[in-house]
Amino acid sequence: MADNKEKEVLNLSDEERINALRKKYLKADITWKLVSTVVFVLAGVYVVLVFKKVINFDFLVNSLIVLFLLSAIFLCVYLLPHFLKMNSKQKEYSSKYKEAFLKPTLEEAFSKGEYSDYEKISTRDLTRNSMLKKAKSAVANDCIRGTHKKIPFLRYDLALRYGKKKAGSDCVMIVAQVDTRLKSEVQIIGNDFKIGGMDYEQPETYCKILSSNEKFDSKFAVYAKEQDDGQKFLKDSLTSRILKFKAGGPVALFFDKDEVSIIIRRSKDAMEAPVYRKIKKATAEKEANEEVKIIKEWIEILEDCM
Repeated sequence: MADNKEKEVLNLSDEERINALRKKYLKADITWKLVSTVVFVLAGVYVVLVFKKVINFDFLVNSLIVLFLLSAIFLCVYLLPHFLKMNSKQKEYSSKYKEAFLKPTLEEAFSKGEYSDYEKISTRDLTRNSMLKKAKSAVANDCIRGTHKKIPFLRYDLALRYGKKKAGSDCVMIVAQVDTRLKSEVQIIGNDFKIGGMDYEQPETYCKILSSNEKFDSKFAVYAKEQDDGQKFLKDSLTSRILKFKAGGPVALFFDKDEVSIIIRRSKDAMEAPVYRKIKKATAEKEANEEVKIIKEWIEILEDCM
């Protein structure tokens, strides 16, 4: 009983400490948004009043007011976040949150478990997956390495860039090292799957194949480089389990000779530190355990169906 009470006090201390960091970042965020809102509203009101000729200053006064408003807008957009140290406050808060509440849960869930908050993914690594070939760069966070059922895997959130615009940032990718006995790649793409605002395009050198499961065929498209190889691979046990798999969003699956990748499209980035609500250790651990459950269920599908 005494040990449990000591643990509860320690956990509460962690919550209080990290909530203090959250409040520092929240205060800076609210200050930035309030000041920016006031400046933009004043600029908008000024433009409307000039347009309606309610304000009719001479050229010099108008020029000075415009210069002041443009300077104020520049200050709000580019300089104020720097003055408020928002970036460093956000990074410190996020890092401490994940270190205290996510890392232990994620690493203890798997054999050889390792968790990293941030990791760069090379463009060369992206080209292995045809869905991501158009991406110019990628940054990964919430990276989890480990082994489950003797199958090594790597899981991460991806922030992708297509040209100058950021797109497809809310996406999870799990890569598992599995002997599929395939001669070449087979792709299974959910009909509702999109990434970077793009629909999936059938590769020119691939053929479309059907399974014996009508419900599966109504929800997924399957493409194989070699038809006979793909047809043999598409077993009823695999299609049935993929249908039941709850990934938390539309999926695209890529099966190669010794590697399987799954991309899960999400509506929001997973396992991020909350800003506008108080931190609770139990809530953070629950979210981490939900990601653990998805990884384990997916690898168990691979183990049973290969």
